[in-house]
Amino acid sequence: MDNGEFRSGDSWPRRVGALLRLIAPHRKALLGATALLLVGTALSLVQPLLAGQVIRDASAGDAIAWSLAALVGAYLLHAVTDTCGLYILERSGESVLLTVRNRLSGHLLRLSIPTLDSLRIGDLISRVTVDPTVIRNVVGSTLVQLLTGAVTLVGTVAVMLCLDWLLFSIVFVTVGIAAAAMLLVMTRIERASTELQESVGALSADIERALAGVRTVKVNNAEGREHERLTELAGEAYRVGVRAARLRALGNPAMHLAVTGSFVVSLVVGGVRVANHQMELSSLVSMMLLAMNLLIPVGDLFNGSVGLQQALGALSRIRSTLELPGEDVEDARRNGVESDGGPVTPTLGAPDRAGAEDFALEFRDVHFSYADRPVLGGVSFSVPARGHIALVGQSGAGKSTVFSLASRFYDPDHGDILLGGRSYTGRPRRAWRSEVSLLEQNAPLLFGSLRDNLTYRQPGLADADLRRATELAGLDDLVARLPHGLDTPVGEHGVLLSGGERQRVALARALIRRPVLLMLDEPTAMLDAETEQALHATIRTVRQECALLVIAHRLSTIREADTVVYLKDGLIVDSGPHDDLVTHNADYQQLIGAKV
Repeated sequence: MDNGEFRSGDSWPRRVGALLRLIAPHRKALLGATALLLVGTALSLVQPLLAGQVIRDASAGDAIAWSLAALVGAYLLHAVTDTCGLYILERSGESVLLTVRNRLSGHLLRLSIPTLDSLRIGDLISRVTVDPTVIRNVVGSTLVQLLTGAVTLVGTVAVMLCLDWLLFSIVFVTVGIAAAAMLLVMTRIERASTELQESVGALSADIERALAGVRTVKVNNAEGREHERLTELAGEAYRVGVRAARLRALGNPAMHLAVTGSFVVSLVVGGVRVANHQMELSSLVSMMLLAMNLLIPVGDLFNGSVGLQQALGALSRIRSTLELPGEDVEDARRNGVESDGGPVTPTLGAPDRAGAEDFALEFRDVHFSYADRPVLGGVSFSVPARGHIALVGQSGAGKSTVFSLASRFYDPDHGDILLGGRSYTGRPRRAWRSEVSLLEQNAPLLFGSLRDNLTYRQPGLADADLRRATELAGLDDLVARLPHGLDTPVGEHGVLLSGGERQRVALARALIRRPVLLMLDEPTAMLDAETEQALHATIRTVRQECALLVIAHRLSTIREADTVVYLKDGLIVDSGPHDDLVTHNADYQQLIGAKV
């Protein structure tokens, strides 16, 4: 599944080739399992002949002990080889499933924020959980069904031709007609299977949407409306599933009826020939057993073909997911060419200019747009190495965009951003983010214990470093109150903690990294007055270790900053100490509700 190996518009053999390359790492186990199943196939072909030999021995008055023992032994050995082969296949299928899921989940976590913003999370979850299962079925059954079915069919046909060509002709005509009907529906099964997987993905996406915002759903009494939406999507998945089932149903019963019909006709014709001494009874028994055996390979070929079409549909969705550009790919492109196609010079070593290392963060004439909507129109400011800068402005002024750019969730359209005096161009995002921390307004926590959340970036963090961060963030009282201290579960998204407690946990998690720059998105929004004052004291302590860039709305938070940067419509319209801005800028004074 290397890039470029598979496209949905490719020819059928090319797509099958891409599927085979996906499972190639497991070829040794697959070959071993196939060998065992082929031995079983050979034994299944021998069994009708041995049954005929038992009848011939009995008719001739000879002892049947050896021929009967050979027949029983063939059945038992067939069961053993099939069991071992199927187990190896199932285990290999699980290995393929693990490989694909690991690759998909790792790739999804490395997608860029703009790419993730354009996708539905629930559908991506479906691509990790559901689609690889279809690929797994190819290994567990489909390919072997096709191979052993074909070998069994050819072997059965060869033996039947040797025994009696007339009876074989009857079987061949009836089964051939059914096979032709089966081929007519095969081309439509892949498309129906892909539509089914897309419908399930859409349903998963809306379930994730409803459960993620379940509090909003409930407080707005919208359970019924959401249920109707999910019911509609489930109904669509049902309709697509029924359509796919109808296509599958057109082939399998036809094959069964053909084989059964040929068996009945062959039995009548063969019985008449035996009665007229034109055929031996033992040969008729062998032919009838072989005719019934045709049902197995023909069914295997049909089911294997259906499974293969379904797998190709799943592979198309998996490929489209893996082709989404990850951040490392974008970094590699930027290291080679800029967006306008011109070369760039990576800046990995010394700062861009003398004294630039005195600034933790610099924006130099930064322009940025979301699609065709301009957000920043040439923003320039700097955050000193131990400085405390507050971003102030109306909603939509560009404050959150500044944070997103400083976090390297996006890159600017024009201009430059420097961290510690070094440009973002040529710097991998992981290296950049190792020097910054972001405390979001809603302070999201992960399911697990308080310790899990605090040590999320550094699971093996020393107790002294953990204690330092909890003390700085004022978490000591909370840890003392919790029944299991740091090992107390916090619930999904931290719902077992209050908003202020989540804020402090997120702050401690950010401080553990000892960042060059700490960004705080309205850190006091969820805090009461007393906790807010305590957090301000914490911030004053923190600024001795790193630079602070704060999105601020509360006057108390703004006053703490050395410099206020006033944003309006994506431009910096003023900056300076809070008291100065209040004195000479009426718009700023009105924005924060301050009095001169």
